[in-house]
Amino acid sequence: MNSKILSFTFMGVLLLAACSSEVKYIDPSTSKDYTSIGLDYHDIENAANKSIQSLLQSNYVKNLATQKNPKVLAISDVINDTMQNFSTEELTRKITRDMRNSGKFVLTMAMAGSGGSTDKMIKEAREARNDAEFNQYSVQEKGNLVAPELSLSGKIVQRNTKIGSKQRVDYFFLLTLTDIKTGLVVWDDAINIIKLGSNKSVAW
Repeated sequence: MNSKILSFTFMGVLLLAACSSEVKYIDPSTSKDYTSIGLDYHDIENAANKSIQSLLQSNYVKNLATQKNPKVLAISDVINDTMQNFSTEELTRKITRDMRNSGKFVLTMAMAGSGGSTDKMIKEAREARNDAEFNQYSVQEKGNLVAPELSLSGKIVQRNTKIGSKQRVDYFFLLTLTDIKTGLVVWDDAINIIKLGSNKSVAW
């Protein structure tokens, strides 16, 4: 048989296989039924919710109630020290969103570590100062960026332990809020998530 015919036949089989595979939407409220031993949406959501509740109930935040201006927050490095590939910004943006909603914090996008991201347009727009094509009266003036007062950093750690035919996986979400001026820790917390599954389960 002609090699081209074989090639087209093989591609057709692959196409039919792809079309016949079943794909469906899962409601987030019931998706726990399809959980794995690895980290998933519910784990990130759970860790973020527990962390923000711990922060908002801390003495540091309670003392901020007497201050009129919200604290400027920057997301620093958040290290993913697990076997799984996911963006730590899934966690930090959930936490900082709730922090902003409390009215006691605002988030800067002018600078960030590995746990967040910056808005590149902030810097790019300021480069227009040297471009004669731009109306210089419309360009942002120097000295308007607001420096952060607080830094949110953290680390996510994974520990696997075999227990007979089972495998226990411990995840630790370690978060710290630091006063940038003094370098002092104003809040920190550790959220633990523990899962148990078969030794055949792979936590990645």
